[in-house]
Amino acid sequence: MRTTEVLNAMVPHFILAIKRYATPSWKIPHGVFPHHNLMLVMDGEANLLCNDAEFTAVSGDIVYFKPGDIRRGDTNPDALVKCYTVDFQYACPIMENGSWVQLDAALPFPSHTHIQDRYLFRRLKELFEEFMRHWSSGHENRIFRCRADFMEIILLISNYLEKDTVNYSAIHKVEKVINYIAANYTRKLTLDELANSIDISPSHLGHIFKETTGETPFEFIIKYRIARAKEFLEMGYSVTDTAGLVGFGDMFYFSRYFKKIEGISPTKYTGM
Repeated sequence: MRTTEVLNAMVPHFILAIKRYATPSWKIPHGVFPHHNLMLVMDGEANLLCNDAEFTAVSGDIVYFKPGDIRRGDTNPDALVKCYTVDFQYACPIMENGSWVQLDAALPFPSHTHIQDRYLFRRLKELFEEFMRHWSSGHENRIFRCRADFMEIILLISNYLEKDTVNYSAIHKVEKVINYIAANYTRKLTLDELANSIDISPSHLGHIFKETTGETPFEFIIKYRIARAKEFLEMGYSVTDTAGLVGFGDMFYFSRYFKKIEGISPTKYTGM
């Protein structure tokens, strides 16, 4: 079964979540546990056993135990482990022929993975931190928010394991450029300016932007402006005012691109 099918159906249930700063006496007792466990090591060292495999987990490592695994662990007293750890179970219900069916689906994660990409590692730390904050908040919607954080964690790890050529450094740069566009889309933007905003060459930006989004920076800017234009038109702004508000100095080009993307003219859009 494909991992995407499992993830699309997965509904996690959380048993325990801890941001652990281990003491010298910290241990995982030798035994078999009935739940899944996912750990992200931030710092220090953990000496772990999963079935017959012994390994040392360090900063940047993801550790995964599945139900039935034999586990054991302790920390290096000279490098106390700091980690996020979540105990969980999950179900994978799908609708087949009008009835709910439970998939017998396993997460295809190894027990020990080192995250080489520092941008991915940083994002995983951010998501685990958000998860822990929601988990401890006591808010009535905390489980919903925890599930959203956790599923993004699982998806990022899965993508990394399946396509370890994913360039998260490039993705991070493109995200910064997109944020820059969102803050400055109302005025003329050049490729040089966008590249300077993240201190890379225009040619390199053009390459990673297209590779990451499937569009050139210019195509993205136009689509972003048209998306914002629709919001202004729906609020009752005139077509002329809207064109200026979203950075089009020429009504001809505004109407041309609006019709190209939306299939109708901005004038007809306001009458819908």
